[in-house]
Amino acid sequence: MASADSFAVILEALHLLRIELFFILAFSGLWWIGHLLRRQTAAAAGQRKLREKKAPLEPRRTSANAQAVSASSTNPGKLRDISWLLPQINNACRSQAQRAFELYRAAVKAGLRIENIPCDECRQLFMALVTSAIRVGQIDDAISYVQDLCRAGSGVDEALLSSATKLSTSKQLFAGCLKIYDLAKENPDLDIKDKTVWSCFLFCAVETKTFNRCKFFFDGLCACGVPSSKDFGNMVRFASSTNNWRLGLQLVQDMQKANVEIDSVIYNTVLATCVIADQLDTARSLLDDISSAGSVPDVVTYNTIAKGYAKAGQMDKCFELVKLMRSRCVNPSQVTYGILLDGFINNNEIDRAVEIWQIMKDEGCQMNTVLFTTLIKGFARAGQVDRAHEIYEQMHSEKSVQPDIITFSILIKANCDAGRLENSIQLLATMKELGLKPDEVVFNSLLGGCVKDGKVDLARDMYQQMIASRVRPSVATFSILIRIYAQCKMWDEAVTLLKHEIADQRVQTEPRLYSQLAQCCLRDRQGRRAVEVYGLLIATAMPSAATNSTLLGMCAKLNMLDTGVDIMELAAQANSRVDARDAAMMLEAALKKRKPQVVQSLKDAMVKLHLPV
Repeated sequence: MASADSFAVILEALHLLRIELFFILAFSGLWWIGHLLRRQTAAAAGQRKLREKKAPLEPRRTSANAQAVSASSTNPGKLRDISWLLPQINNACRSQAQRAFELYRAAVKAGLRIENIPCDECRQLFMALVTSAIRVGQIDDAISYVQDLCRAGSGVDEALLSSATKLSTSKQLFAGCLKIYDLAKENPDLDIKDKTVWSCFLFCAVETKTFNRCKFFFDGLCACGVPSSKDFGNMVRFASSTNNWRLGLQLVQDMQKANVEIDSVIYNTVLATCVIADQLDTARSLLDDISSAGSVPDVVTYNTIAKGYAKAGQMDKCFELVKLMRSRCVNPSQVTYGILLDGFINNNEIDRAVEIWQIMKDEGCQMNTVLFTTLIKGFARAGQVDRAHEIYEQMHSEKSVQPDIITFSILIKANCDAGRLENSIQLLATMKELGLKPDEVVFNSLLGGCVKDGKVDLARDMYQQMIASRVRPSVATFSILIRIYAQCKMWDEAVTLLKHEIADQRVQTEPRLYSQLAQCCLRDRQGRRAVEVYGLLIATAMPSAATNSTLLGMCAKLNMLDTGVDIMELAAQANSRVDARDAAMMLEAALKKRKPQVVQSLKDAMVKLHLPV
């Protein structure tokens, strides 16, 4: 019995195994079939690509080519027939503007006479062509079609001008819009009664800065009715651009009389125009008029006048204006505080600037780099370098505010002027750590600090850093280097600088550098060096009479008459202008010193210079 049960179990197990083997074989077969199909598909794609590479390239026929072929292959008789041409162009303009333009050109080439087209059909034709050209941004083509219309004697009617003007303005084709108007006005029967058209012309004139046309367009607009707020706004822009504050005020008065709404932009623009023209009292009167008219001036309004007061140095009025601003529930902005800070600092009122700073902190004003830098500039200008550093440290501790290149430039110069060169060098290192690139002003300040401390080696190092940083030196840079070389009596280096370094750095030299070094040589009684430098000057540029006067005056004062003679002889050879009084002064000094050879040389040079002896 047990063996029978065991045999039944074995049979059942074999049955299950057979079923599993069947499924395994079935799935394996499906996988191989899919694999073979993928390989066949890939092979077919590869062969197709190979055939494409080997096959000669056929030029594609673009839609433009197709249109050209279609237009050129059309019967010339049909092209000259307006009853056939007009529907074709009208239909093409709806979706195939280029085909419409090609049909028109082909028709003209085939002999279409525009002047023979009936009036209505002519208007329809050019309305379609001009407006389609503007829609696709081809304003030159639109202008060309208008020119064809005018040459045919038909002229531009108001409907075409209106459509073309509004479309070109909306497409910001301002210059083209005005060109179309110039062509249209040749029609003596043209009478524009559409305010919107005049408004577009005015806007285009302002945008293209053809301000001489604004008044004419505005007058045409007024003849059709009361201008809108936007139209007055464009005229205010015109007044502002031409600094015509009287016109700006007149426009505001006209708007008030016509009960046209005046927005803050118009008010602020007129105020700014008055401020730029230094008409501060007028601007203040306008501010009072704004308030009495029931309008609420915004912070920009007050800032505009405050900036004018600050620029004029009228800081008491500026401060009073800010008080008035507060009383009218308008909160000062960062810009307001910046105006007050900068104004007090420029007036050398650092204590009042500190007061403003404290008010800002008490009110929780959000500080920024400009505000911090402005106060640093104030302390630096007042010679309070330590307090400037305190503000810098506060700034550095703020996570949301970072010093910029102007901040470092002010601090570096202040430290150099105070003889704190090491602090300046540390600031330079910090500046580089923050990823800021020093500019020419920073390097010139550091070079000036080297002059103050007499550190010529450090000056050379700074100059090399400047070149390595790809900061181009200026004439001011070389002037500072000449000062330190002269101070350290390094005459060879100074002359080499003039001879080679300036040219190597591709800097346009100036005669004042040669004059500066020549004067340094004379002060140190280096007569031959002075003459050498003067010769370099002549080789570069013609010395002015003022330069000659300065050098000859120093020679006479320092009793370096032989050097003076050499300079006068070089000036005579170069035909440089020498003032007769300077030559007479040198001659008188030589006579007093009883130097006959010098006297004779001076007389010879004076003869060559055509000066009285």
